[in-house]
Amino acid sequence: MEYSSHHFDVIVVGAGIMGSSTAYQLAKRGQKTLLLEQFDFLHHRGSSHGESRTVRATYPEDHYCDMVMESSQSWEQAQSEIGYKVYFKAQQFDMGPSDNKSLLAVISSCEKKSLPYQVLHGQQVADRFSGRITVPESWVGVLTEVGGVIKPTKAVSMFQALAFQKGAVLRDNMEVKNIVKDEVKGGVNVVVADGEKFWGKKCVVTAGAWMSKLVKTVSGLQLPIQALETAVCYWRIKEGHEAKFAIGSDFPTFASYGEPYIYGTPSLEFPGLLKIAVHGGYPCDPDKRPWGPGISLDSMKEWIEGRFSGLVDHGEPVVTQLCMYSMTPDGDFVIDFLGGEFGKDVVIGGGFSGHGFKMAPVVGRILADLVLSGEAEGVELRHYRIQRFQENPKGNVKDYEDQVNTFPNQK
Repeated sequence: MEYSSHHFDVIVVGAGIMGSSTAYQLAKRGQKTLLLEQFDFLHHRGSSHGESRTVRATYPEDHYCDMVMESSQSWEQAQSEIGYKVYFKAQQFDMGPSDNKSLLAVISSCEKKSLPYQVLHGQQVADRFSGRITVPESWVGVLTEVGGVIKPTKAVSMFQALAFQKGAVLRDNMEVKNIVKDEVKGGVNVVVADGEKFWGKKCVVTAGAWMSKLVKTVSGLQLPIQALETAVCYWRIKEGHEAKFAIGSDFPTFASYGEPYIYGTPSLEFPGLLKIAVHGGYPCDPDKRPWGPGISLDSMKEWIEGRFSGLVDHGEPVVTQLCMYSMTPDGDFVIDFLGGEFGKDVVIGGGFSGHGFKMAPVVGRILADLVLSGEAEGVELRHYRIQRFQENPKGNVKDYEDQVNTFPNQK
């Protein structure tokens, strides 16, 4: 006999930031929602943990700019509901060689989207940041107002708490082994490791680095989503200069285009330390992680020495934390119906490629839209379809590579 406690409108598989945001969206729309997580809630084995994530609207692709702008408002709305902050605002500063295609595309996107920006050259950069950031004469910088830092573990917890407040059922240590179409009453049966079974009219899969494994089991489809292990480094600010780099000053979140592609945030989670990291990592099996040692830091040390006027110690990082990416060949998301025998009953969201966290509120909204109505309002989903990999194994064609090439020091 099956009990109503095992029957749901929608079952969400994977309780990282995307699944938790989706569960919140579904529950606030009155859907009886179940959120399942294979490990403990707020665990550190995936992509949705740690100290900080960057917010930026500066993308070469226009459609990401739209998603960031919507998400920026949604972060503020959600934190007003919960009563504490997860989003700390700052300006965003992008820099790189003046002929860098990604940076030129960012400027073009800012113009198209009417996103206010300033282009700064050599000495103007040093003047604007009082010498804290300097760039070569052949470089330019792009300064925008939409930037900042998200506290990731706190943000996941926020969406889970809000989903729970609105009636969602949350269950952790529930490893999903299969999703099976229910031929009798429709919908799907979600089977977990101990044999327990849940029925849902619909299902959303947001399994992060485990997406390829689970989708292959469920449908036989091989998604080109590769788990990467990446390292986040924190570097010591020289004594007496700490306040100049702190969140709340005018020091920005930042990204440096070209090789290596570097990003960072103002000092927040570890006072006196600056987060500076390379976008990328090495392929791994999420169930058999190497847990380091990670990529060579030589190019990053050289970059730090050249950018921060000797105010940041570039010898060795003080703290190194490991995290996971789930990369697609083109660096774009996968947001689509699983299709096949499941039709539109199962929606998947994955391949967020190390840059999706900031867009979690809108991704959750889109996934909820798709699973409930079969379409997503105001979003062009062709960029995220599974079909693109059948048409071209590399996915969406890009005219720039530095933000897609995520295997540093490898050619």
